[in-house]
Amino acid sequence: MLSREGRERPFTQRRSMPASVRKLQPAPSALAILDESAELEQLVRGLQAEKAWAQRALLEDHGSYVERVLTRSLGRHSELEDLVQEVFIRALCRVDQIEEPSGLRSWLAAFAVFVAREALRKQRRRRWLSSSAPGELPEPAAPTASPELMNAYHAFYAVLGKLDVDLRIAFALRWVEGMELTEVAALTDVSLATAKRRLKSARERFEALAAKNPFLQDWLGEREP
Repeated sequence: MLSREGRERPFTQRRSMPASVRKLQPAPSALAILDESAELEQLVRGLQAEKAWAQRALLEDHGSYVERVLTRSLGRHSELEDLVQEVFIRALCRVDQIEEPSGLRSWLAAFAVFVAREALRKQRRRRWLSSSAPGELPEPAAPTASPELMNAYHAFYAVLGKLDVDLRIAFALRWVEGMELTEVAALTDVSLATAKRRLKSARERFEALAAKNPFLQDWLGEREP
């Protein structure tokens, strides 16, 4: 979102979701009878016209995906709800930048990656992750998870937190979210060659650290290159 001076406001300045979006209630999609391509095109047109039904559809249809991209990059984060909101605030302010309706999902993912990167850098500045004990980290939403799985979960993100922010984002997109190399490169705004180098460095660094962690040793295995 731009200030009156034309500059983007800092991420740390919290903003509220527009009232027209915040007060929307879930409703059956009016686009269900259309095929996917036509639905996406109509959705984008509605967003660009600032239609409430389109904003609602964007939140309902893609909210869980945005949350997943953030969670895969950050782990369970105490401000996850605020970060999801931040992604949609930024997206709704830039709907005029959507070039192809078919790319809506990737377009949203790019905002999620940017917000995740900012959150990680903010977190690192505060030295929050490196100084937190496993018991202080937010629990994943899996009440039936075994103690072994919980220990591995916390250990995984503790190790991931030792990687450089850009390496961590690339690692999470590729091997946690399961994106293709081309997607990782596009979402991190680097060339394919740079993305490959980051992933190689991230994998080597992660596996070297994980091999020393008793909770992760049994989970290490061959990953897709």
